[in-house]
Amino acid sequence: MQTRRFFLSSLLAAVSLLNAVSLPAQAAGKTSCVDAVHEANQALEEQNGKPIRNEAALVTLLRALNKDEVLPANYVTSEYAIRQGWSGKATDSLWKVWVLNQKSIGGDVVQSAGLAGGSTWYSADLESVRGLRSAKRVIYSPQSTTRYLTSNENSSRVEIAPCF
Repeated sequence: MQTRRFFLSSLLAAVSLLNAVSLPAQAAGKTSCVDAVHEANQALEEQNGKPIRNEAALVTLLRALNKDEVLPANYVTSEYAIRQGWSGKATDSLWKVWVLNQKSIGGDVVQSAGLAGGSTWYSADLESVRGLRSAKRVIYSPQSTTRYLTSNENSSRVEIAPCF
C-alpha cells in the first residue's frame, strides 16, 4: 500500500511539473505548432502558392528548431553537400551521393528583403522528393521566434505564428 501511495504521489508531482513547464509557453501567447502550420498553409494557398502537403513534418521541424535552435541531423548545407560530391544543381539528386542519402538541404543563409535586420536567416527545404530540391522552404533565425513558409523559393512568403 505504501508503494502504491508513493507511486501515485510521484505521478501527481510529475504531472504538475509538466503543467508548470507547458503553461509559460501558452501564457506567452503562443499557439500550438499544429494550428500555426495549418493557418500558415491556408494563407500560403490563398496567395496562390502551393500548399505544404506534409504539415506533420513541418510541425516536427518547427518543434525541433524551437527546442534546439538547430536543424535535425537529416539536413545538410549546400556547401557540405557539394564537398561530399553533389553537383549543387537543383536538377541533380542529393541521394546519388551515398553519404547524402535521405538528406535534405538546410542551414543555408538567406538574404532577402523584408526579413528582420540584425538576425541571420536560414532556409530548410520541405518536401524534397528522391533527393531533388523542392521550392518549398521554411525560413528561420535562431535569434527570432518568427518563422516563414514559402512554396516558391522565397519570392513570396507567409509568417508562421510563434508556436510550441
